[in-house]
Amino acid sequence: MKKTRIKTKNIALSAVLIALGVVILYIGSIINVLDLTMAAIASLIIFFTVIELQGKYPYLIYAATGLLSALILPDKYAAVVYILFAGIYPIFKEMFERLHSVICWILKLSMFNTSLLLTIAVSVYALHIEDTGLGFTAAVLLLGNLAFVLYDIAMTKLITLYLIKLRKLFGLSDFFEEKSSASERKDGNKK
Repeated sequence: MKKTRIKTKNIALSAVLIALGVVILYIGSIINVLDLTMAAIASLIIFFTVIELQGKYPYLIYAATGLLSALILPDKYAAVVYILFAGIYPIFKEMFERLHSVICWILKLSMFNTSLLLTIAVSVYALHIEDTGLGFTAAVLLLGNLAFVLYDIAMTKLITLYLIKLRKLFGLSDFFEEKSSASERKDGNKK
């Protein structure tokens, strides 16, 4: 009974987070100067999901938000950035950070540069988005990598702040504690 209740709560929370992600990306789509900012803010939802819900939920929220954004947004650039980088990066960041720091940064920068090049290619050549300011230039790649490193450091600081202070302040530790204790009981029964 409790397992069903937890699963229902996770699915309902996922639906709310998907809607919130689409609204955030929609704002970035309407106000063009905020498209990258809103994609980064929408990625916070995936970070939250990776921390609290784990398992398949980050993938589900990423895929549904990306698909709905690609279908709904009037300007597709925010959706492209979210789909090719901002939405999936939190999932990979968590995986990469389990590795040695040098390997971690090599993988992070490789993923970012691949995503950046794909974003430019899709925006310019597939969607014919005008005035993105992006091109295959050294300046764009250099500034992009610098912005990415700052983004990664800022996200790490935000995650730390969330885990240490905000989670308790907003009472989320109690909300998600039920899930943890149910998982611990389940693991205890297996032994």
